[in-house]
Amino acid sequence: MEKLKIWGKIPLKKNSNYEFVVHNVRLQLNSNSDILAFKIAAPDEEIEDAELNRVVGRAPEMHILPALPDRTLVLKPKTNLSVLPFTTFKFFVYLPITFQLYAGSVKAENMVFERELKHLSSTWFGEPNDGELCYALYTSFDTEINPEKKGNDFVICPIEIANNSKEILEIKRLAVRAIHLNIYGNGNIMISNKVKIKYNGYETLSDVQFTKSATSSIPNLKQVAQARVPEGHAIFKRSFQLIRHITQF
Repeated sequence: MEKLKIWGKIPLKKNSNYEFVVHNVRLQLNSNSDILAFKIAAPDEEIEDAELNRVVGRAPEMHILPALPDRTLVLKPKTNLSVLPFTTFKFFVYLPITFQLYAGSVKAENMVFERELKHLSSTWFGEPNDGELCYALYTSFDTEINPEKKGNDFVICPIEIANNSKEILEIKRLAVRAIHLNIYGNGNIMISNKVKIKYNGYETLSDVQFTKSATSSIPNLKQVAQARVPEGHAIFKRSFQLIRHITQF
């Protein structure tokens, strides 16, 4: 199957069957009058044995879209990493995706299901009485994109950290609010908009910004999916909940 070809709108014809493979998960759909039936089979499961689900209602089309996790991701680098004072470090991390099925238009009320492709463990970020429940993820902090991470298994996220303090920034865990990231693709790669983090010292809130579009260094990128919470819709709230600890906590 051609990579990324699955994402997008698929017209539904009456009394028709469809079957797709997303990563290594199989999705089978049957459109019959105003009933949409579907099965999802894990890699080690036969599609015939999978649970049958039905959705009643008229839907002339469906949309299969990728999405990033619905919590903040706490990333731990696979190697020890420090950034010297007044130094900027640019790198890439690899975020796992889920996939969503919408019956009809892409609206929250029309989402039939969401399925994660990789199970993520939960972790806590912040102080015991002032933090948030997140997902934990070990990942490389690569200065160049790893060719093995291209395709539809991961969303590549460009990150820029500017250490504006007079202290060395030792990165033990890094919180990335993936709910504010769009997903872009060109048929060979999926990438998000860039996250810019200005570190101003351990006791000071960090300034976090999200670029408005995808990088221009990769050709023919088109937006595949919108952020769960678009950046422009939660500026005040997000500013109030900015990352307090990028170093160990």
